[in-house]
Amino acid sequence: MNQQKSISGKDLDEAITSDDVLGKEVIDSDGRFIGITEKVFIHPTLLDFVGISVDKGFLKKGLSIGKDFIEKIGSQAVFLNISVAYEIKGMKVFDKNGKKLGKVSGIALKGSGNDIDAITLSRLTKKWIIPSKMIDKIGYNVILNVKEEDILNLEEDK
Repeated sequence: MNQQKSISGKDLDEAITSDDVLGKEVIDSDGRFIGITEKVFIHPTLLDFVGISVDKGFLKKGLSIGKDFIEKIGSQAVFLNISVAYEIKGMKVFDKNGKKLGKVSGIALKGSGNDIDAITLSRLTKKWIIPSKMIDKIGYNVILNVKEEDILNLEEDK
C-alpha cells in the first residue's frame, strides 16, 4: 500500500480532504436534511478547520455552521450534533392545551449561536414575539408552556 506523506512526514491516510466534505448532505441531530455543504472554512493563520457553509436550496438563505456543531463527517453526509434553530421557521405553534395558534414566521437567536431567544408567531395578519421562556418543546411542531390567552395578551409585533 502506498501511503501519502506530507512534507512534514506526517501520515495523511486518515485525513479528510475538501472533496470528502463538499457536496455532501448535511443532517441535523433529529435526522432532518438541512442542505448541501457548499464551502469549507479554514482559519487563515491557525490553519484549523473552522466550519462549513450550507446551501439550503433555491431561494433559501444559506447557513454557516461552526465545527463545534459538527458530530462527524461520513462518506455520504455531514452529521450535526444539534437541531438547527432556523429549521423551526414554518412550524405550527400550539399552546399548552394543544390549540393551534399559528406558525413560526421568524426566529431571533442569542448572539451568534444556535440558542433561541424568541420566535415570531404569525396568525392571519397578526404577529407576536414569543420569548424562549414560553417555549416548552420543539420537535415537529412548537409547543408552548402557556395558554392561548397568555399569547393574545402580549403586545402585537408591528
